[in-house]
Amino acid sequence: MPESVTYELLMDGFHEASKILNEKHSTLAADPVLAGLAKLVGRDPASGDVKLAVLQVLDSQEFSAAAEVIQYFAQMFRWSWLEAEVGNRYLESVTNGDRRKTRHYERMLEAFAEDWEDRDLFPSLNVRER
Repeated sequence: MPESVTYELLMDGFHEASKILNEKHSTLAADPVLAGLAKLVGRDPASGDVKLAVLQVLDSQEFSAAAEVIQYFAQMFRWSWLEAEVGNRYLESVTNGDRRKTRHYERMLEAFAEDWEDRDLFPSLNVRER
C-alpha cells in the first residue's frame, strides 16, 4: 500500500526536527517545524496517516526528537488515543524495570496536562487559540 503525502510530509518533518535538535540542542529552533506539522495535522487530525506517523515516531529509535515531537503533539491536540499509547508503553517499561524508558514516557505523559511546565520550550504552543 503506498504511503500518503501527509504521512511522508510528517515523517520528513519529524526527521527535520530531530536534525535541528541534534545540531542546535534547542526546542526553540525546532518549534517552527513542529508548528508547521501541527498545521498540516490540523486539517485532518483523525487521519489514519497522522496516527501512523505519530506512532512511528513513538516506537522508532531513528528519531532523536521523539520525546519532543510527542510532547508537542500531546500538548497541542491532547489526543486520547495518543495518551493511551504512551501510557501503555509507560506501564510496560515500569513492569520491565527499565527506568530510562519509564522516565522517557513519563515526560511525554506530563505534556498532556493543561498546566504542563515545559510548555514554554515551544513558543508556538503559547500563541495558539485555546
